Amino acid sequence: MNLRQRNVSTFSKKRGISQIMGSMFMLALVVPVGVVIVTKGLNEAGEISNRLSSGITFQNEGGQEDIVFEHVRFDPTGNQVMISLRNVGTVESTIAKITMVKTDTQEVLINNKDLAVVAQPRVGTSVLETANLQFSAKWDDPNYVNSEYKISIMTDRGNFYGVVARPFNT
Repeated sequence: MNLRQRNVSTFSKKRGISQIMGSMFMLALVVPVGVVIVTKGLNEAGEISNRLSSGITFQNEGGQEDIVFEHVRFDPTGNQVMISLRNVGTVESTIAKITMVKTDTQEVLINNKDLAVVAQPRVGTSVLETANLQFSAKWDDPNYVNSEYKISIMTDRGNFYGVVARPFNT
């Protein structure tokens, strides 16, 4: 009988948390951590969505721009070229680069990578550039007057436009 009383008294002295209280305690720890993780994840997903949608808008606007070469004028007594352009697209365009290459010798006469000419929709724009003419620095020189020139421009949206011109014949 003593043995039985000793076992009963040992069991009665042990104390513990009920299953309900244990579950409530774990729930009190897990819920705030879960809320922080879910909120952070939703914010990151929204930020990615905003970046993607703005990139799609940028690409769509790139499809809405269109530049047309209206006229190319070579100054006969100097080395300047006046390029008249018109933005026939529906969005504002910024001309970022312009190059001019002599087609028969592949000589680069104009290579301006720092151009920032804004062309409004449906408005004409002129770009005045100085060519690197090595012989006489004049367009009426026989080395330049009978050649064709490939003129190319690139916009800040990555669109590329080009035209072939001849001095005094454009």
